[in-house]
Amino acid sequence: MMTRAALVSIGLLLMAAELSAQFPVGANGAVLFEKYGFDSGLAYSDVSEVTLPLTFSTYLGRRAYLTVSGGVPSISLTAADGVGDSDQTISGLVDTEARVMVDLIPDRLSLLFTAVAPTGMEALDIDEGPILSALSSEVIGFSTMNLGSGGRAGGGMVGAIPVGEMALGLAATYTHSLAYTPVVGQTAEWKPGGEIRVRAGMEGNPGPDTYLRVAGIFATRQKDQIDGSSSGGLGNQFHGYAALNQRVRSSTLTLYFTDSYRSAPQIEPTPVGAVRVPKGNLLALGAKVEIPVSREIRLIPQTEYRRLSEAPRDETGSGALESAGSTIRIGADLKVPLTSGFALVLEGNGLFGNVAGMDGGEIGVSGFRGGVHLELRR
Repeated sequence: MMTRAALVSIGLLLMAAELSAQFPVGANGAVLFEKYGFDSGLAYSDVSEVTLPLTFSTYLGRRAYLTVSGGVPSISLTAADGVGDSDQTISGLVDTEARVMVDLIPDRLSLLFTAVAPTGMEALDIDEGPILSALSSEVIGFSTMNLGSGGRAGGGMVGAIPVGEMALGLAATYTHSLAYTPVVGQTAEWKPGGEIRVRAGMEGNPGPDTYLRVAGIFATRQKDQIDGSSSGGLGNQFHGYAALNQRVRSSTLTLYFTDSYRSAPQIEPTPVGAVRVPKGNLLALGAKVEIPVSREIRLIPQTEYRRLSEAPRDETGSGALESAGSTIRIGADLKVPLTSGFALVLEGNGLFGNVAGMDGGEIGVSGFRGGVHLELRR
């Protein structure tokens, strides 16, 4: 499966290169490998993932822009000694997402349409539950965290208004999800509730050689359903993001901050049934510096800190927030132009910290991620 996916990725990149002679296009393809080991206290001792992500974009006429993304992951899990579970490996396609942005008023007002085709692994065996549990770790941030769904579609509007040297952006979208069966051999259908998102942000140049981007997102979702019956709802979600780019001589420094808060417990489908996820907060702080090594080659050292806080996983899941793990990721990218419009990016970083244990407390984790990216811009 992975060899076939690699051939497909290379083929699509070559097709994009051929199309770029006629239309402006972009394409990203990569091979990523990551592996993390855990101290005792979980159902697994280590998890590794090989991912082949692919993104393709092009203009549709003069006012529409299409982006298609997908990929193929292969995940391997080693069961912890004394747990009784067996080692597991799963692989296959993830869902394929398409986005179309249509300019109604150039640089002022656009329509956004999205569709997700259920090409992924929407149904897993109950025994594969530990893999899904491992991938869902927000403080680690696997390259691929969602394996599949029943598909969804949505749309909305995006607008921008000049404010001096900055621009104020506003957006509102609605997404409708389709029902699917998340567990192999069972008939119960899960239908996530429709989601509304409202976004507001500002970006631009507040000063010389400085670029600032700030955004806030509010999201709310209707009640989910199992076989047509309401099974619970999702608390409101609030997301904040800020990034500052500062040019320092020939280098560029980027500092960023993200914060995601879930105000109430939510219900999520897993291969072991419906699971209540408590209210929580994920904080991330990061920095990177783009340094010219030569006229064209760029070295990009970077680091990121993540901290997750959650309410106790009791019947309500709505108590005071407590630490549920934190990690630090440190590494660097090396960007090397190959030809006009083609670039090679080498990625390497390490991670260490802790995650929440099954019975409370925190479990040590450490690991690494490496990858090779090909980028086409024409």
